[in-house]
Amino acid sequence: MNQMGRAAGPLSASGRLSPVPILQTVTGFWASQALMAAVELRLFTILFGGPKSAAEVAAEVGTDPAALEALMDANCALGFLHRTGDRYRNDEVSNAYLVEGSPGSYVELVHFMRDPLFGIWQSLRDTVQTGKSPNAPNAMGEIEVSLARAFHNGVYATMMRVAEILDIEFSAYTKILDLGSHTGAGALCLARRYPQFQATILDRAAFQPVAEEYIRGMKLEERVRFLPGNPEDGQPDGDYDLVLLAHHLSRQSRASIPGFLQSVKQSLRSGGTLLVTEFLLEDSKAEPREAALYRLNVLATYGAGYAGALTRTELYRLLQEAGFANVDMVGLPMFGITAITATKS
Repeated sequence: MNQMGRAAGPLSASGRLSPVPILQTVTGFWASQALMAAVELRLFTILFGGPKSAAEVAAEVGTDPAALEALMDANCALGFLHRTGDRYRNDEVSNAYLVEGSPGSYVELVHFMRDPLFGIWQSLRDTVQTGKSPNAPNAMGEIEVSLARAFHNGVYATMMRVAEILDIEFSAYTKILDLGSHTGAGALCLARRYPQFQATILDRAAFQPVAEEYIRGMKLEERVRFLPGNPEDGQPDGDYDLVLLAHHLSRQSRASIPGFLQSVKQSLRSGGTLLVTEFLLEDSKAEPREAALYRLNVLATYGAGYAGALTRTELYRLLQEAGFANVDMVGLPMFGITAITATKS
């Protein structure tokens, strides 16, 4: 502790306190805006066909050549592009995730981050002061459908890792219920991986068109269906082998979670498995870093009623109180996400 009773911050090479962490944080939007502008201008999609100069790309997208060169050099600094002479090429990560139409593309996510999410975050101070979201109630439906598209590939990728990492005998299951995930990305991932699966995606009717678009795109119409309804009600007496909850609990008010878990339990057969993927905090409520910031994202989008911190300890207790057994939690090597499994006793 220093003389003022505060914990000393990071030290520079000279042994003095350094402002670098502050500067890195407050200028963080420089990097995100550089990437988002590049995606909006389709630079990575254009360069997927091979290296080009800034002048060639500028002519194709209709931008100022000097300004575009500055943007492309910034993306080189970030590691998303590489420059040799006057020609630029994509990094392997950019080819995998930042090209329009590619499998697993995060282009929709980047678009959503730029608009509307960046604007929503700009109102964070006001939301903290008032507890109210800046989003008009009649605009939330459109925002949530955009959110569903934006996060579909990320949720799909998370479920792929879960299937690889967790010790779950998916091959023993046939009936899946995916609750409140909007597009059913987790169910679609498992249905493609395990041909015996029959999956139901239960969510509000507003998400049916986008979910069925993904179902048709994967040619899974015979084994995956969308059922419009309230996911909070679950499917009583559904007799499902597996229920999926992908980032749904963090969008619930804390008071509603115990009742919701009872609905989930009633949807499972005896011995059935609940699989949750979620941003969960440690008891300090400051780690993992991504989960702490995601909590702010939920606050910024939905308001103070959804600002409660859901910790691993709290969810473990809630699952046990709901009558689930064999609760297990595994931190995934993916952006601070935790996978939780539990069994209906």
